[in-house]
Amino acid sequence: MPTGTHTVADLVSLTTQTAVDFGLDAIQRTLTDDLAAHNAVVDAMVTDLAAVTTERERIYGGSADGEMLPSDEYDRGVTFKAGAGSNVGFPLQKFVKNIGWTQDYMLQATPAQMANSMLAIQAMHTRAIRRELQRAIFGATNYTLIDQFLAPNINLAVKRLVNADSAAIPNGPNGEVFTASSHTHYDFLDGAAPTAVALTALIDDVIEHGHGAQLRLNINRAAETAVRALVGFVPYTDPRLNLGTQANQPGARLDITRIDNRAIGIFGAAEVWVRSWVPNNYAFVYDAGSDMKPLVYRQHPVAAIRGLRIVATLNDYPLYAEVMDSYFGFGVWTRTNGAVLYYAAAASAYVAPTFSGA
Repeated sequence: MPTGTHTVADLVSLTTQTAVDFGLDAIQRTLTDDLAAHNAVVDAMVTDLAAVTTERERIYGGSADGEMLPSDEYDRGVTFKAGAGSNVGFPLQKFVKNIGWTQDYMLQATPAQMANSMLAIQAMHTRAIRRELQRAIFGATNYTLIDQFLAPNINLAVKRLVNADSAAIPNGPNGEVFTASSHTHYDFLDGAAPTAVALTALIDDVIEHGHGAQLRLNINRAAETAVRALVGFVPYTDPRLNLGTQANQPGARLDITRIDNRAIGIFGAAEVWVRSWVPNNYAFVYDAGSDMKPLVYRQHPVAAIRGLRIVATLNDYPLYAEVMDSYFGFGVWTRTNGAVLYYAAAASAYVAPTFSGA
């Protein structure tokens, strides 16, 4: 029986003995620790965009229309009752991948094979997180989903960003009133590349609702050259350059280690980020510094089954499992904290992107 502490890297190197011979207890401890680290990384990955919750829905919206008018000492006026807003639901779905760790498998498989299987499913889990996050941001149509994993199984009204669905929109910071039947944060541009006018309007879509603490303009890598060429764009400088004392030096320097996930400069009120999760022909603006995150990352209310996990057939034998699964979902929470631009030649309306996977 092996002793000491092992890592997944140790398991990957073990290719000449079976899992049973090496010791299932040692493998189980190592894989459990690695899964905990993976789930912590996933949670940290989405915190800029999403608040983590176990709630199934909240109330969002509510606005105050009308005016206060001059009167005399005898007039009480019409009693005002504020609107209650509308329900915003957060989906919770179960994502599964077969792993097939049966007794026969354990007698033949190596620790390396088991570790590699779990690492591969972790990568699939990360891709699923990214795909569902993209759908929540770039999808423009509200939908209804049965909340099948909690009782009662209610219908959840899953909303998008503000999309002219006539649901109440909170007043702006200066008391602005928005027309709920026409106001939308899904813009389009007839053009092969984003323009300064379109991106400024996109940023203003978010600012006018009071979100301005830490605005981020997120673009696809394919749009970087076009955005860098816009009048008003101020690039971050390469850290390998020594600048003179008279040079204009923004507070940040360019990250040269990641070309598809980095801040590249400033445009207007927003910091510009190249993001791997932004589809080509789209741009997305949101306030990363707001406590009112654009999205909610919903997890299961039972702590023991949160995150990616090995689903043991029997609790006493935690590695004998047929599947690995993860319960999660993304839904829009702060409908005003985000705006999307779709740009394409001959575009005449916003078109939501399609993503691979179920």
